[in-house]
Amino acid sequence: MKRILFFILGLLLILPAAINAQGCMEASSDEGVNVVGYIQPQWTYDEANGAYENSFYFNRARIGVTGNIPYDFSYYVMAEFSPKTDGPYLLDAFITWKRLAPYANITVGQFKSPFGLELSTPCQSLHTIDRSIVVDELASPFRDIGAMIWGGTDLGISETEVLKWKLAFTNGTGMNVEDNNRFKDITARVIVSPFDFVDIGGSFKYGKVLKQSQGSKDTKLIRYGADISIEKYDFLVQAEYIGGKDEGFKLEGGG
Repeated sequence: MKRILFFILGLLLILPAAINAQGCMEASSDEGVNVVGYIQPQWTYDEANGAYENSFYFNRARIGVTGNIPYDFSYYVMAEFSPKTDGPYLLDAFITWKRLAPYANITVGQFKSPFGLELSTPCQSLHTIDRSIVVDELASPFRDIGAMIWGGTDLGISETEVLKWKLAFTNGTGMNVEDNNRFKDITARVIVSPFDFVDIGGSFKYGKVLKQSQGSKDTKLIRYGADISIEKYDFLVQAEYIGGKDEGFKLEGGG
């Protein structure tokens, strides 16, 4: 099969968000409601087994609202409208308590899983149209429902954050799905920045799936990863490794 996939247009309605963000974008103002969005039109040409596909469509078409409310709270809601991903549906929806920021913040709702460098990169800041197959297979579900504690500190040795961390407790069943068991997935990510142009990250995820039949055992899900990002003088070098083991999972990405 031959596939030619061209990226035609990406329209950003606000400035790119930081890599440490839970959603695709963040509020651009502390006053009132901020309307944010992102569209990514595509053209696909497919030729396989004598069948042809020649189609324009939206790979991503998102709109939402974000803002801050008294006292020390922020909110973020984003919907996906792309027919390619069976839209419309709720993509992100969470509220964050920031009284202890930057050392600790508490987020509750549906948000992106804090695992790995590529998954943590907002969609409008990706260097390719889609995320890699490895991330699709091993880091899914990309989004989940639960609670997360996250923050950072300069450790008193720098003007920027030297240490950033996230710890999430989620259903493990993915977007817009209630939990079907008593277990919760645990996902952790730590980023150390010894210099302002170097980020070294590590991620770990542990979860369980209930036994599917009488006599079978609960299935464990284990994921681990390491990554590095170096950006200096307009040059960027990134590398990421993801590994893991599990049994009997139906994996799906998205986002």
